[in-house]
Amino acid sequence: MAMISEDCDLDRFIEAIEDLPYHDLLIFTLKEGYAADDLIVHKGRDGASPEEMERITGYNRALRSFIFLLQIGQKPDLASEREKENYYRFRSVAAKLVERRELLPAILDYFDG
Repeated sequence: MAMISEDCDLDRFIEAIEDLPYHDLLIFTLKEGYAADDLIVHKGRDGASPEEMERITGYNRALRSFIFLLQIGQKPDLASEREKENYYRFRSVAAKLVERRELLPAILDYFDG
């Protein structure tokens, strides 16, 4: 399965999905997360540097945090400042879903609070 952002660039991924309808957005984000899981396994096996592994796992955590919000309707537990920064980058995606009336405006409270 090809990744939307093979270099695990969160901004590139967000740009690619931000105009998608909710259902498609959720599917693409889930698929990207699965592909990132595979990438972690392969890069780990191939001896990737710790920096590269951290970049990929950070990307994967950001995807999973957004999926958690969309599926559970709660803000995920975010352990580090980096995780928080990556999570908040998805606010624009949520705002567009609200504008299109695919999500309730209350979802934005999980970014603003």
